[in-house]
Order: sequence, then C-alpha cells, then structure tokens
Amino acid sequence: MALLVTLIAGLFFLVGALLAILGKKKKGLIDFSIGMALSVMVLLVALDIVPEITEMLGKNSIYMYLFIIFGIVLLKLIDLLVPHHDHNEEIKHHERHLKHIGLMSSLALIIHNVIEGIGIYNIAVGNIKAGILLSVAVGLHNIPLGLEITASLSETKKNKKTIFISVLLLSISTMFGALIMVCVGNINDKALGCLLSLTVGMIIYLVIFELLIELLNSKNKKHATVGIIVGILLILLNTFITK
Repeated sequence: MALLVTLIAGLFFLVGALLAILGKKKKGLIDFSIGMALSVMVLLVALDIVPEITEMLGKNSIYMYLFIIFGIVLLKLIDLLVPHHDHNEEIKHHERHLKHIGLMSSLALIIHNVIEGIGIYNIAVGNIKAGILLSVAVGLHNIPLGLEITASLSETKKNKKTIFISVLLLSISTMFGALIMVCVGNINDKALGCLLSLTVGMIIYLVIFELLIELLNSKNKKHATVGIIVGILLILLNTFITK
C-alpha cells in the first residue's frame, strides 16, 4: 500500500501535463493547489511527522535537527540543477518561467522526486493516512510543474515522444524512491527517524522557497486562500478521525 501511495504524488504531473496539452493554464486551479499544498505540508509536519520523529529518536533528537538542515541543503543543491526561473511580479508569472524549463529541469526533478518518494514511503509505512496526505500535498505542488515542463518542451519544438517520455518518467519517479526502500528492507527507528527528518527539511525548503514565494507573487490570491483553508480543514478532519 505504501508503494502505491508514493505513486499518487507523481500522477499529479499528468494533471499538469493535461492542462498544458489542452491549452488552458487554469491559473485558479494552480493557485488553489499551491495554497492547499502549503497548508497541508506545514500542518502535517507540525502535527504528525515531527512528533513521530521525536518519539523514534528519543534522546538522540539532535539528529533530527542535523538531518532537517541536511534536507534543506540537499534540495537546494538539486534545485541549482534546474534552469533559473524568476518569481518577480514584473515578469508574467509563468510565461517566462516556461521558457527556462526543459529537459534539464526534468532530469533534476526526477532526482528530486526519487528522494521525495523515499520520504513519502517511510512516512506511509508508519502512518498510512499521514503518508496519503503528504503524497497528495506533494502531488498538488506537482501540477504546475507538470504544466510548465510540458509547455516548455512544446515551445522548444520537442517531438511528442520526448514530451511523453519526460512526463511519464516524472510521473513514476516518486515510486522509484519507494522501490529503493523496498529493496533496502526494514530499517531501525533511529535510521527511519533520520530519513523522516531529511523529508521534513525538504518540505521546509519547498514551503518557504517555492510555495510561499509563488503565493506571494500571485495576482489572484482568492483561489490560494481557499486552497489554504481547505488544506487546514483536511488536516483537522484527519486529526479528528485518527483520534
């Protein structure tokens, strides 16, 4: 089940790709998905993941902080592989962004998704509901990325086969991370706590340097606000059900 949960996050790339192919960017949907992803990730980390890590590591909680920092740095290094995209409000939000993302972005994102898949799988193994919520949150963040990559490859006149292969690899790349963990087998609580801490670091990076910046520069914040509220309600509902 945990293996399938990791696939959910990747499949959202197909939603973004479909929007690009249909020629409708659906800006409202993108703002809504980013807002919801932001609130779900923040609350999931605070209410579920960090308490679980603290319990796993016990007196070795210092490792949590070290691996959180490592997760932030790791995702930053991977992000450097992606061609620059400007969040400046003076530049149309996605128009130029699309022109800077191509095959290199796909390769970097595949690496990024494999690591995310490891994190989602580890969380899903311990708490399937938390794993599903994190998978959906990451997936919502993947919708605009799927749109951008598909549109940018189309703009550079890449053939349909190249676009299809790129989107397909992106869609299943999170499951690659889960497969790695399946091959590794069972790991002890200390190692799992460190891996989850690494995931928290990556989530913090995504929230601060990607999602938050996107929302702050959005010209239509109504959809994003609704997404944030829906995300909060979703987490509260999950907390109520699991009690």
